[in-house]
Amino acid sequence: MSRFRNMIAKRIVSLLVLAIAGACAGESQEIQPQSRIIAVIKGQPVLQEQFEDFLSLRQDQLEGELVEFQKRALFREFLTEELLLHEAEKEKIALEESEVQLQLDRWLSKEQEVTPALLERVRVFLKIQKFVRNMIGSQITVSLQEMQKYYQEHEEEFIIEDQAHVLEILVDDQNRAEEIGGQLKFGDVRTFKSMAQRLSRGLTAEVGGDLGIFERGQLPEDFEKAVFTLKAGEVSPLFRSAEGYHIFMLEEWVPRHAQKFYEVQETIFKKLVAKKERVALDEYVNQLFQAASVEIFDETLNFEWSETNAKLE
Repeated sequence: MSRFRNMIAKRIVSLLVLAIAGACAGESQEIQPQSRIIAVIKGQPVLQEQFEDFLSLRQDQLEGELVEFQKRALFREFLTEELLLHEAEKEKIALEESEVQLQLDRWLSKEQEVTPALLERVRVFLKIQKFVRNMIGSQITVSLQEMQKYYQEHEEEFIIEDQAHVLEILVDDQNRAEEIGGQLKFGDVRTFKSMAQRLSRGLTAEVGGDLGIFERGQLPEDFEKAVFTLKAGEVSPLFRSAEGYHIFMLEEWVPRHAQKFYEVQETIFKKLVAKKERVALDEYVNQLFQAASVEIFDETLNFEWSETNAKLE
């Protein structure tokens, strides 16, 4: 976002230069009013418009009018971003255009337009992310003992409830559905998948009618009643919905069980790394604030590190 702010600053300077030049030439020029300075960080002024630009790019995440604490917390986030961006630029963190485009694709829907402000926002985000990863990521280590300890202390996180692996054939005509159902036999998964590929008009036809794996509460109530009463390999009676006539098969029933450590080891590793990164980043940002000589002139935005950090946890 520094580039965006630099554009604003340059525009203001240009207007002042034009005004002075016009006065010297005897021309009348109106000087634009100066933006309100709400803070100074590392000797550089922070303008009200800069913070408003930051908020506008977060508008989709904000609901209603901001209360005072939220505004202070967001201002702290804004200044944190400024400090981290400053450090990233000191380290000459560079981006590939492919990285920028990939992030834009993740953030935007097909209908959204890429604006200069949004493009700059993406660049700032990626630059800070890369800097933090280089600065902090290399310092994070997680041992096997730490992962095993987490697994033992959080067993409830790794309980898998009863699951049903469901196949489906969907057709429009009841007589056709009854004819298909009459050709299906208990446990004959191969035939069911083959007929689903050839005859089903459902979205899953190309993958042999494979609807996926579901726990209780994840399917519509009527579907769930039809599916969760089946035995593995059993074909359901004809089921009618607004979409047409369904035939289900329970390909596999997976009873409630605890996942083994090796199954969740990677998940645990990512959780512990993320937790350690958050702690390390908080400590690093705290150090940046203490060394940055931050002055805030708007009392509604003034914050204490310990206050906002504790409440944002």
